[in-house]
This record gives sequence, structure tokens and C-alpha cells, in this order.
Amino acid sequence: MRNTLIAFFVLISVLGLFFAFKNEETISYESPIISENLKPEPKEIKLIFFGDIMLDRGVKSSVLKNFGGDGNLLFGPAKDLIQSADIAFLNLEGPISDGGRRVGSIYSFRFDPIYSSILQNTGIDIVSFANNHVGDYSTTAFNDTLAHLENAQILQTGAGLNYEDAKTPREIIIENTKFCFLGFSDVGPDWIKAKEDSAGILLASDPEFENIIKSGKLGCDILVASFHWGDEYKHFNVRQEKLAKSAIDAGADIIIGHHPHVIQDIEIYKGKIIVYSLGNFIFDQYFSPETLEGMNLSLVVKDKIITEASFRKTKQTRKYNIESISEPTAIDISTDQIIKIQK
Repeated sequence: MRNTLIAFFVLISVLGLFFAFKNEETISYESPIISENLKPEPKEIKLIFFGDIMLDRGVKSSVLKNFGGDGNLLFGPAKDLIQSADIAFLNLEGPISDGGRRVGSIYSFRFDPIYSSILQNTGIDIVSFANNHVGDYSTTAFNDTLAHLENAQILQTGAGLNYEDAKTPREIIIENTKFCFLGFSDVGPDWIKAKEDSAGILLASDPEFENIIKSGKLGCDILVASFHWGDEYKHFNVRQEKLAKSAIDAGADIIIGHHPHVIQDIEIYKGKIIVYSLGNFIFDQYFSPETLEGMNLSLVVKDKIITEASFRKTKQTRKYNIESISEPTAIDISTDQIIKIQK
């Protein structure tokens, strides 16, 4: 009987060890497979670029008359599009300030400081502030703009407190991808160009232009170069083409143009995108269908590579609010070409 009990306990112990070992072996075998299946896919990062926004003159009057003073209502369906992007960019066509004195032409702009908050609430992340209207109300309004944008947590490119600041790329890092932005004006005003000890803008005529691009690309995954350039209401010109291709040769990945107040063509050069002009986003130029129409560029970046590109057109009403946005048109970036958009 005693031998039977001993044999029974030995059998139980052996079976226990067997099942314990088998269970441990199963866990150690399946665990790596579960871990591998949980590895996250790289995130798609969405960028969107708009053209000129001008919030004075007729736009200001229309907001007061037609929208109860609420500038938020100008953006209409564009607001959802902006907020769906990880980075939204536009050209700020004038200073945000209630100070300074007019020193520009009869076509001088100055925007109510409330618009820094409105742009922030709309979802704008970064603006170009290198254009021919930044000095319309003296350096006082210019400096006010830099402060208002900073307080609203909106980055600006193309301008700075001094030359070193103006030529330093603004950086946005998402999902381990560093996006850098540089801005240039090719239409002045030269008197407010940034200097070693004074605030101002970066000019495309800067003799260090190519070196600024090359330095800007260092450490950046995708470099955007923004240009205020070209002839108003006309097709893109040789100067624009030369600057754009020089910038790409020096390291820029995307060229964004504005100032002509009409849409201009898109060119693919060495697999990089050049948008010669995005036209007007919000502006009070009611005198033609072309000046009430704008274009926006949408990009998708995955694993630090542009995987998708498309454009849409926006239309303003005569009250200068965005009325409609077209369906996206895909851009093939695999082949160098000029994509005809301007009529």
C-alpha cells in the first residue's frame, strides 16, 4: 500500500512539472508574435497651404456689415479643411496691430489684433510674413505683429527681430519628422529688410540666398521655401522659375508662391513641387472671378516622404467669405512636368 501511495505522488509530481513546463513554453513562444503585431504603423502627416489673406479695407467693412463683426465667419467650409491638417500655412498680407502710422502707398493694410486669436482658433499654425505690405504702418506695427503672433502661438517665417532671426528656419516636429520653413519677399519693401541689429524681412535678392537654403535644410527632413513674388494678375515669369529651381537645387523640398492675386501653374521639378501662386485666399478684390478664386495645396507625408499631393480651389462671395471648396485634384509628383491651372 505504501509503495502504491509513493508511486501515486510521484506520478502527480511528474504531471505537474510537465504541465507547468508546457504552459511556460507556450507563453515564451507566443509572446514575441503578439509584440510584433502591435508595432504601430507610421502616421500620415497632413499639410495644407493657402495664399494671401488680407483682413482690412473691404474685408473689414464686410465683416462689420454682414457678419456682425465676427471675423470667424469669413472662413466658412475652409475651417474644417484647415483643422483636419496637422500643419496649416498661409501668407499674412499685412501687419496685425492697432499702432504705427501709415508709411506705405494708398494700398496700405493693418489688421485688428483680434485676428491673431481668430487665426489661431481657425487652426493656422504658421504664416509667411515676408511680403510687400509688412511695413505699411511702420516698424511699430511690424513689431506688434511678431508679438501678436507669438502670443497666439502662431509661427511666422521670413521675418525676425534681426537678420539672424529672419534667416533661421521655423521648425515644427511631428512624429519624429522635422518640417522647416523659410520665407522670402521678392517684391520688397527693401527699406524693411532685416539687418544685424534691426527687425525686418528676408529678401530673395539676398546675396546669401542659396546658402540660406542650404543651411536651412541641415537637420531638416522637409524644407518649405515660401516666396512673395511675380507679377500681379499675370502668368508666372522667368524670375520666379529661376528662384524656385535655385531653391530646390540648394535643398528645398516644396516651393510655395503668393502675391500675383491669381492662381498660377504648378511645376514638378526633380520630383519637388513648385506652386507659383496660390492666389487669393481671403481678399477684397471683387473685380474679377480670378481674384475671388484661390487654390490650396494639400500634402501627405509618411515616413519623412511626401506620398500624396493634391490641390483644391476655393471661391469667395462678394462679401469675401469662403463660399465653396472644390473636390481635390491629385498631383503626380513622379514625373517632372508643368501642370496647367491658370486660364
